[in-house]
Formats: sequence, C-alpha cells, structure tokens
Amino acid sequence: MTKITVNKSEFISFLSVFTKGVPDLRLDCAGSRVTVEVAYASFYLRKYFFSVQVIEEGAIHIADLEKALKFMKATKEDNVTLRQVDTHKPLHIEAGGNKLQLPSTNDIESASKAVVIRSLLKKCQEGGWAKFGDANLSTHSSLMTRDLISFANMRGILAKDTDFKLRIHCGEEEIGIVAGKAASGRLFTTIPATDTDGPATTVDSMFTDALPTCLNYLDDGEARMHMGRNTVVIFEQVTTLLMVVDVGDD
Repeated sequence: MTKITVNKSEFISFLSVFTKGVPDLRLDCAGSRVTVEVAYASFYLRKYFFSVQVIEEGAIHIADLEKALKFMKATKEDNVTLRQVDTHKPLHIEAGGNKLQLPSTNDIESASKAVVIRSLLKKCQEGGWAKFGDANLSTHSSLMTRDLISFANMRGILAKDTDFKLRIHCGEEEIGIVAGKAASGRLFTTIPATDTDGPATTVDSMFTDALPTCLNYLDDGEARMHMGRNTVVIFEQVTTLLMVVDVGDD
C-alpha cells in the first residue's frame, strides 16, 4: 500500500507541467517528497514535489493523467489523498466525500526508459558533469530561465520540422538559441550567462523541437546548464533536472 495526502492546488500545478504529450506518470513517494521521472528518446526529466504528507511509502502509478487532473480540478477540497495497494492495482483518489477509482498498469510509458538514463546521469553528476557517456560536456554556466520559458511558448511561430541551435560563449558570458529560416521567419533568444566554466569560444549543439517543448518543464528561476559541442544539454535546478538529447544522438 502506498498512501499520500497532497495540497490540491499545488499538486495540480505540479502535475499540469506534464500534460503536454505525457499520458501517464510514476510517482515515487518517500520521506517528505514525491519524485517523478519522465524519459523518452529525446529527453529525460526529473521533478520533486514537497507539499506532501507521505503516509505510507512506495510507488503510485497514474495510468490516466488527464482523468486524474479533471477529478482534482473539480473538487473544492484543499487536500487530496491518493492510495494504491500495488502499482498494477486500481488507483484511488479521494477528495472529501468524492472518490475516483482508476485502473492501473505496470507499463508506464513515460517511465520505461528512466532507469537507464538515471544511471548515466548519476555517473555524469558524480564526475562533476564533465561527461555524459562518451560525450564531453565542456561548458558549465548559470542562467535565469524566464526568457527560455517564454521562448518555448513562441514555438508555434516556426515550421514543425525546425531545428534549434543552442550555443554558449563562456568568454562573452552569453547563451543563445536560433531557429528558423530567413525566408519564412527566424526566432532568436539571447540571455546572460554567469559563473561560466569553459572555452572562450562558441560551443553549440543542434536539437529538434524537443528543446523548446522541454524548456516548459523548467522552473522560473536560476538553473545550471551543462553542454558540449554536439552533445546533450542538461539543466540543473533545485526541484528539476532536465536533459534534452541533441540531433546527432536522437
């Protein structure tokens, strides 16, 4: 049995981040937090949720995220309780006198690749973010994410098959993204980088539209960015760890 009680409004905000293209979630509930990992071929995301009372530790599988959110949004209660006897057993969500039962499964699409990528990221972190697999992450910098999140919401201006070039120049303390073509419209963003560590030259990687899509997962605030030439990019925050796979490795 796994059982947690959460602040409804904060939990809805937390889960709503995942609604674009993520149909299901695995929640690992232990100590004073809930951990969610999402992993696909193009990106990996780990987020923590702290406004929770973990009554019984374990894992919860939300096999239908859309229905779970609809139920929670409809209730007037401040807190919601989720309980599940086992991950393949029905999920029960309770809000006051209202209860929702959803079928579950051990085949959670969004978490199927998480174990492998988690292991690689652990080695990368233990090595000071210097290498991801065989790729050298030669640049490290801090940045504020607000303009990146805004950039993500401008994605619809460009064609669907657009690639995105992410670059950093540690010497000039500048991070930029450019996408699109002169004939149909180009989109640029440039933001300051601080506490940089890397060569005093431009280092860049190319990404599919997974990059702007995933930038929406970042928290509004400071992030630490790790990237090399033609490598993945990793954004590190207090409650969020995001890795986006470059075009060459996708």
